[in-house]
Amino acid sequence: MDNKTLILKEFEKLKGQFVITQSWSIERLIAIGEDEWDYYYVTFDGRKLTWNTCVGRLIPLKGYLRNKDYKEFIRLAKINHHDQVTVFGNTEPEKLKEFCDKYKKDLTTLEETSKFISEICWELN
Repeated sequence: MDNKTLILKEFEKLKGQFVITQSWSIERLIAIGEDEWDYYYVTFDGRKLTWNTCVGRLIPLKGYLRNKDYKEFIRLAKINHHDQVTVFGNTEPEKLKEFCDKYKKDLTTLEETSKFISEICWELN
């Protein structure tokens, strides 16, 4: 199996989950990207995307933390991550959905040299 296939297979198992990145940050794995040099785990911290080279590793948290502790990451993301329609207490659902959709579109608009090679998974898992 080639590297790209292995990376996409790993993404299918971990997409939408919180992981520890090679820079020791806890973020959600939302996509796989590539440019002319490398493949990348694309992670999201609730505000910005980070492209982490696939030369490094991801450390999954789901199934390794106590279930109630992992669910706390989910709860906090629902009220704090800008891609979630429940962010800020969801006082104006339609306005907030417009905000989230525009936010995600702006966030995932890439330069010509980079592209996503997987779906973008905004679901919390």
